[in-house]
Amino acid sequence: MAMFSLDFIRDNFTFILSALPVTLLITVLSLIFSTLAGGVLAWVLIRNVPYVKYLVRAFISFGRSVPMLVMLYFVFYVWPWIAAGLFGGPQDNMYHYKLSPLVAAVTALSLIFSAYFAETFRAGWNAVDKGQREAAWSIGLSGFTQFRRIIFPQAAGSALPNFTSVLIDLIKDTSLVYTITVIDLMAKANIAAARGFHFVEAYCVVLVIYIVLCLAIARALRSVERFLRARWQGNVKKSVPRLSFWGRYFEK
Repeated sequence: MAMFSLDFIRDNFTFILSALPVTLLITVLSLIFSTLAGGVLAWVLIRNVPYVKYLVRAFISFGRSVPMLVMLYFVFYVWPWIAAGLFGGPQDNMYHYKLSPLVAAVTALSLIFSAYFAETFRAGWNAVDKGQREAAWSIGLSGFTQFRRIIFPQAAGSALPNFTSVLIDLIKDTSLVYTITVIDLMAKANIAAARGFHFVEAYCVVLVIYIVLCLAIARALRSVERFLRARWQGNVKKSVPRLSFWGRYFEK
């Protein structure tokens, strides 16, 4: 049995690490699109929009039920076939509708994680006591001021732990995009390992990279959570006039 090779790690670490920008790019783009989509979905549920809310609930259930690998295969392999049948002409074939590996990866991740972010945002909104919104209206605060000074700091503080967990899951699921030919960390690790069948060492390198990346992001978001909680506690008195009933309540 071959021995664990530290020389392989030394010689190939930078080669594997060179794919980190691709992984980060996919993560950032997927985070942006899924966060925006999740915000829209959460808004529909919070506002209880007639009829549309049923479609949103169905989409969220769908997104939370489909495995990430299945969605990657669907977007990359199945969608071109469906699009050719729906929109294609007599001279078209499925390859005209085939997405690039990077676009397919971002699309699949965004579809799945928008459902998780929607539930995260909705839970954060519901964590804010309805009485606080009513009190803000009663003392004449505008809707934007309510959201900026009262609702958002509390909702963000409540939602950030779940947001962090979902983001970490998103980062980990990027390790599957190599299955649709994206050259990411896992793809580079497989390429390096195949040169001398050092798969154990290559996967250990990827393991360390993902652990460091996830811990760094979790620590950063934890700092943001503490900042928001401190900001909320410092803004309570500023947000409520002193001479109002609610001002006297908060000053006690």
